[in-house]
Amino acid sequence: MATTIASRSGRLLALLLILPGAFVAVAQAEPILKIRTTEFTRFNEAVEMQSSTSYNARGMAPLYEITNRVIDLFVDENPIPDGYITVKEGAIAPGPNVSDNNWGPLLKQYWAILLVAALCIIMIALMPIMGLCLCCCRCFGGCGGRSQPFDKKHDTCRRAILGFLLICSTSALVFGVVVAFVTNSYMQHGVENITTSARHGVHDTRLYLQTTSAHIDHVLNKNYQELNNDLKQLLHDASDNIIKRLEEESKAEKLTTLYEFVEKLPGIKGSLEKMKQLTSELRITASQLNDGLRGVKRELLTSLNKCGTQECIKVMDDYKIGRLNVNGIDYNSLPDLSQIIESVKQLTDSSLGSAIHQGVDQMNALKSTLRQTVLQNIPKVQAASDSTGKAIKDVSNMLTSRLNNVADTLGNNSYKHLDTADEYIEQYSIYRYYAGLGISSVLLLILMCLVFGLLCGICGKRPDGYGDDCCNKGAGGRFLIFSVAIIFLTFSVILAVALASFLVGTLTRRAACDSLRDPANDQIINYLDQFVDLNRLYADLRAQAERSRTKLQVSEQVEPVHIGEVIVACQQNETIYKVLKLNNFIDIRTIRDFPEHYGITRELAALKEKIKIQSVQILTPEATEDIRALQESKLNDFDVDKFTDNLTFNITEYNLNEIADKLREVANRVPSGKEMNDIKVNLKNQALHLSSYQTNLVDPMIASTNELIKLSTTLDTSLKFGEKSFSAAIDKFLTQIKDAEEYINKYGKTFVQNVTEELVSGFNNQIHSYITLVIESTEGDIGLCGPVYNVYESVIVASCNRIVDPFNGFWAGVVWCLLLFLPSIIFGVKLSTLYQKSDPYPGPMVESEYLYDAYTERDNIPLASGPKNKRRKKQDRRRESRDRREIYYEEGSPSHSRDPRYNDMAPKNWDGAPPRYQNPPMAPPAAEYERPPPYYYPGAPSEHE
Repeated sequence: MATTIASRSGRLLALLLILPGAFVAVAQAEPILKIRTTEFTRFNEAVEMQSSTSYNARGMAPLYEITNRVIDLFVDENPIPDGYITVKEGAIAPGPNVSDNNWGPLLKQYWAILLVAALCIIMIALMPIMGLCLCCCRCFGGCGGRSQPFDKKHDTCRRAILGFLLICSTSALVFGVVVAFVTNSYMQHGVENITTSARHGVHDTRLYLQTTSAHIDHVLNKNYQELNNDLKQLLHDASDNIIKRLEEESKAEKLTTLYEFVEKLPGIKGSLEKMKQLTSELRITASQLNDGLRGVKRELLTSLNKCGTQECIKVMDDYKIGRLNVNGIDYNSLPDLSQIIESVKQLTDSSLGSAIHQGVDQMNALKSTLRQTVLQNIPKVQAASDSTGKAIKDVSNMLTSRLNNVADTLGNNSYKHLDTADEYIEQYSIYRYYAGLGISSVLLLILMCLVFGLLCGICGKRPDGYGDDCCNKGAGGRFLIFSVAIIFLTFSVILAVALASFLVGTLTRRAACDSLRDPANDQIINYLDQFVDLNRLYADLRAQAERSRTKLQVSEQVEPVHIGEVIVACQQNETIYKVLKLNNFIDIRTIRDFPEHYGITRELAALKEKIKIQSVQILTPEATEDIRALQESKLNDFDVDKFTDNLTFNITEYNLNEIADKLREVANRVPSGKEMNDIKVNLKNQALHLSSYQTNLVDPMIASTNELIKLSTTLDTSLKFGEKSFSAAIDKFLTQIKDAEEYINKYGKTFVQNVTEELVSGFNNQIHSYITLVIESTEGDIGLCGPVYNVYESVIVASCNRIVDPFNGFWAGVVWCLLLFLPSIIFGVKLSTLYQKSDPYPGPMVESEYLYDAYTERDNIPLASGPKNKRRKKQDRRRESRDRREIYYEEGSPSHSRDPRYNDMAPKNWDGAPPRYQNPPMAPPAAEYERPPPYYYPGAPSEHE
């Protein structure tokens, strides 16, 4: 029997209909019994999450993209080649390649990083040595340490080209310096706010778990209570529903209607007597009114004719005083109800009521038996339903308690660690920030020196030794040399920091950020999955579930769980049941067995077997004869039309009070005179009579007429039962009652069983529909994982986008500057030498003279190169400083007479003195050109003695 019920219930499940809207209707019953479907309230608790995935790179997005592309060039998709790491059951061990010292695949994969690291280490070691060599070289006068005061032939072109190249290099340096400062600031901001993002993530995760717990409790507890209340009401109304359907199908309710009519016969008799009394009163009152109106009419006609005024004639015509009567109503035409009342009295005194009552008792006994049978089985079905609800509630409590424990554990263990992290960040992160700020400041200092060197070198004038400006070309050269010195002093340290940052940033981005963004296909996530081994944890939980008291069984097949799949499923906003594959230790589909396990199906089947009916005899032959007598009684003679057609509410054609008021008004206007005064008095007296008739006769007649019409109409409805006549109604009653008796005795048992089966199936259907709701909600609605993935994304943004990307951007900006420092050193040293020269190109003759000058240690600015008049205008001095070759050519020519001030004051010969100075072969004769004296002449040796 249980199998049959389960099979029928399975077929009924195909009729389920889930209604949209604010409620969920979980079962669609058969329309025969019209069982009301349970309307479950939806869980709709709005929560506000704090985690945010919004991110603004603030202009650094292209740099971060380029940096990530550079890192991709150095790191392979699988960062760890096969054979170097073995992860098993929470342990990490070296692979076979490590034990065999087979490092070839690893070196082949990371040769680029190793090459970069080796080059950087070589540069770190060489740059101090190169700087020391350059310093020594310049100290000994080489490498531009000392140079001729005159430009060489192509120095102007060299200066322009080198200046342009240094401008390009310096302009590019601006980008690197800005990147270093900005990324260092962004990175510090990300570090300081990482715990805030973590707190938001913890808060949202706890809120998600608490909301999921509340949703589970709503579906498994509150919704079941709603179902259980409806099922109890359904059981409580079960017997009435069965009896009602039986009466409707067999038409047996007509017996009740007939019995109620018989019970109302005394009342019908009373109504008839009341109608008879009202009819008699109307006849008497109408006669009195008619007599009174005739007297009033006679007096009014006499007085109004004697009056003769226009107003009197108008009143007589308007109110038709000559036809003043009872409006032509003949109350004697109303039927006499005495015989009908006597017939009803005989029926009430007969055994008609008791005969019909016996049939009613038979039906009541049938109803009582059905009701008693149902009531005896209701407690058992309710107990089974309560047991099912308790089991479902236990499952709900188990799930909610676990989720709440996880939420509490997460909060208790997370916030204190985040507070500790805040302390460490506040205490130590500032040092990293200052270190980055220091490196950025050094880069900025070098940039400023280069910029000032270029500005002074390009815009300043040549150094002339006489009141030099603070920003001449010589100062520009010194700025450039200073920048070169700073580069050599800090290059190795900055490069070491950049190399370490490159390695750390590359490792972090590949091991953490890339893995978190693509967890499904990532090698590191696979290693982590093997290390954590969720399947081993699920095996323990599965064993606990098998030993637990809950009736929810585990699934037959164990589905493997992987971290990457969990994250991807969460990204797709799957439910927590599917994301974590909870069916491995709690299979929600086994809840379908609860009705069978807790006896609901068994008790419903027993209820269906116990509901039976016996044969009945509704009407005996004597009762039938009594009903036939009722059919042939005088009640058939009652005709409501004789009352409605002969009665009216307009007793008189005009309201008597209205006529009386008009008469009083006319009387007041009758002119004075002895005869006219009598007319006036008579009009007022008749007006008083009319008012008295309206109050004492007409108004009571209207009330009696109204009551009489209502009684006749009601009685007509009670007697005909919607048929053409009373006799036809009674005849139809007899036919329907006989048919009902035949139907109950012949088909009643089968019909009751069918209706009972519908009731049981509807009950079963309600339960299985709720179970379907639970399964569908668990697998598709409860604990949608989108909020948790939003937390996951916010953590990635807070760590990778706001910390790792600026960190990689920082070393990228520093490396960019370091690469530009190498050409800047060459350009700076070259330009500093060129900027130190004080005079333009003098021509080939003077240049050759200086090539053979014995006094190479003299000042760079010859005395002969000074201007002849220091008070020249500024315009002349500028022109002279730009091109002074004419002076040199003039002074170097043989025909030029030199100023005596510049003649050599030293004696041509003295004792013990060295031989006379010999001019170079290409120099002019001694008589024509003499070397200017040195700035300091100590005198002849004899003078010192």
